[in-house]
Amino acid sequence: MKTNQTSTTPYTYRVARVAALSALSVVGSFIHLPGPVQTVAFDSTPGFFAALFFGPTDGAIVCGIGHMATAVVNGFPLGILHLPIALGLALAGAATGSFNKKFGIIPAAAIGVVINTVLIVTAIPVLGWQATLSFLPFLAFAAIVNMLVASIAYRSLKGRIRI
Repeated sequence: MKTNQTSTTPYTYRVARVAALSALSVVGSFIHLPGPVQTVAFDSTPGFFAALFFGPTDGAIVCGIGHMATAVVNGFPLGILHLPIALGLALAGAATGSFNKKFGIIPAAAIGVVINTVLIVTAIPVLGWQATLSFLPFLAFAAIVNMLVASIAYRSLKGRIRI
């Protein structure tokens, strides 16, 4: 059985768990949080969970796919800007996973929320400064809620299951 380079987990298991968590991101993209833009949803929760539980690579992949799923579901309201946002969320997933390994869950959660929230600057060309700043609290709230749910799931399952 082929294994990946970063762990002893068989490659097939890793692909399957990334696929399953990405599918949960798609489901989460249909569950919207209050906000002026429909892309505020529970799409990041599985990505943040993957980052915390499995590490930076899985977290990056699932976070990036999760945002693209939400963009597709909502008709790409920010147009081509969803690509850099997805890359930024992949960075948030990778940073969350890395920080969790080195510093623990609290700094990891904080860095994930900060990166997710700071990505609002990519919307300035479409929304303008005023609308972007008015959207900031909604995005920060959504990032916190997504990370909170992922952190609770991580803490509940850590040490109990082996995937």
